[in-house]
Amino acid sequence: MEEEISAIEYVLCVNCKHYFKGDVGEFDRCALKGIDLSSKTISCDRAAFDEEKYKERQKNRKKKPVKKKTKKEKDEFDDVIYTSLIVNEKMICEQIYEKSHGKPRYCKYTVKDEKIEYVDDYNDGIFTYKPIFDEEIRKNAIMLPSQPSEYETDRELDKKIKCYINKWLDVPENMVQFALWNIKRSWVFEPFHTLNYLRALGDTGLGKSRFLDVLGYIHYKPIKTSGATTSAPVFRLIEKWKGTLIMDEADFNKSDESQDIIKIINQGYEKGAFVIRCDKNSPDKVEFFDPYCPKILATRKTFTDKAVESRCITQVMTGTYRKDIPPNLNKEFFKEALEIRNMLLMWRFRNYHKIETENIDMDRFEALEPRVKQIVSSFVSLFSNDEEQMEKFVKFINKYQDDLVDERQNSFSGQIVVALHDLIESGELDISPSDIIEKANLTDKRGVLFNPRSLSSTLKSLGFEKTKIKRVSTGSRRCIPLEENHINQLFVRYGVTIVTLNTETVPFSAFTTKTPNIDKNRCPRYLRNNSNTVTEINNEKKEVPQEMKVQEIAENIHLSCHICAAKKSHFWDNKSQGKPICKDCKSAKDAQKVMEIR
Repeated sequence: MEEEISAIEYVLCVNCKHYFKGDVGEFDRCALKGIDLSSKTISCDRAAFDEEKYKERQKNRKKKPVKKKTKKEKDEFDDVIYTSLIVNEKMICEQIYEKSHGKPRYCKYTVKDEKIEYVDDYNDGIFTYKPIFDEEIRKNAIMLPSQPSEYETDRELDKKIKCYINKWLDVPENMVQFALWNIKRSWVFEPFHTLNYLRALGDTGLGKSRFLDVLGYIHYKPIKTSGATTSAPVFRLIEKWKGTLIMDEADFNKSDESQDIIKIINQGYEKGAFVIRCDKNSPDKVEFFDPYCPKILATRKTFTDKAVESRCITQVMTGTYRKDIPPNLNKEFFKEALEIRNMLLMWRFRNYHKIETENIDMDRFEALEPRVKQIVSSFVSLFSNDEEQMEKFVKFINKYQDDLVDERQNSFSGQIVVALHDLIESGELDISPSDIIEKANLTDKRGVLFNPRSLSSTLKSLGFEKTKIKRVSTGSRRCIPLEENHINQLFVRYGVTIVTLNTETVPFSAFTTKTPNIDKNRCPRYLRNNSNTVTEINNEKKEVPQEMKVQEIAENIHLSCHICAAKKSHFWDNKSQGKPICKDCKSAKDAQKVMEIR
């Protein structure tokens, strides 16, 4: 009967006048007595109807609401990818944004015919790509071009960028020139393997923020942030936009969070150095973020991390006395910055596939150190065919290396290397840490000379092995092992002249002309490490050969007494952990011991 009722599309109960629409569950409302399919009516027994039981059955039969899929979930199901850039050999799709248009879109540039068209999305036959329209766009945290604009020539574009910089910022001409190269490189940075960073250094009120705004707003897709930002959104924004990170107040205290950001900055100079994290909702899922991108930083102090410091091209800000520079960034500034971004977008379209990263002529840069060569390689590709630009760059980069060497030479490690160089030049080869401390006059805040052990970590970082005990004309001392190739590499790195080591060894006979007399009664112990003159083997005493006694005593008599420093130590002081002691001091200590016993 239920099958018959469910087949009825629309029926009327003749008794209670209740209408039913083909749902068997609805017939529970009445106790059915009969059914007439021809008239599409049913009859019921109203007396048998129980309202409360009917509601309870309806409640239990109620289905759970189906959760609607979000737009993102629908897009994932439909293979939709949100990105700001699509690049292949035939075309480039760059996301642009113009408020008057209402939403972001793609500007598609075809390489072959240089055709430009605007599309809301792009499909490659497998995936559908759509522009990103998140909060950072609506709040102008990401500055995008509005459309590609024409420019006359590369030189005219360079001239316009320089005029813009000089109008809004007061920096030396050589920094204006380097900023121009850095800006243009940021618009085609993807093919390069390494990048350096641009940094403004100075106290408050000297123009660091203006430096970031003026230069940053015409870099490629600037992502503006500050040192107050935690590390998690930083590398996610870089992965999401692949733009230029602009970080103000990048001075970090020693905390876990700040160290994470330092690592992002440190790793982000090289392609392929990923930041790895576990998904919060699914710990088994591992996520990889690539922090590689151009970066502009502003700090009050230099970085304590030497690796980060060495990757920065720094401009020390000194303020300005120019009256023609507007004190505030007004609408005119943002309009000019947008115009230049639009021109640079067109420059990117025309030059992206022309960048050569493999066959670069580096002959004129052979004298540069490896890290500076890394900086050079990513710039030379921009003007490899422009000899005038190349000469300017060679002059700039040579001056940069000279400044880098001078700064390194004035550091604590540099003072040690210079002192070592001076000692070697004066003919010293058996050099101890104490000699370096005295030569460089290394003192603490109280003016007291450093302890030799305080140089251990610095010497190790410079590549020297542990000091070794060596016999010299005045006795024995701990000397720094010297290897000619190693120290000459250090001298070049720290800007001092190369030297040649004379490592001829002097025979021990030059220091001792005759074998000393041995008094067995007065010298019962003569071996190093406070060894006895005899050893017990199987409870039997075995005498040490006389030749060994002569050799060991000959070494010991040149040690300094630990009490009076006399160079005539014939004994070992058992009460002072086996230190060398001379005959006079030993007699005095023995006499004192006898008096105490009495």
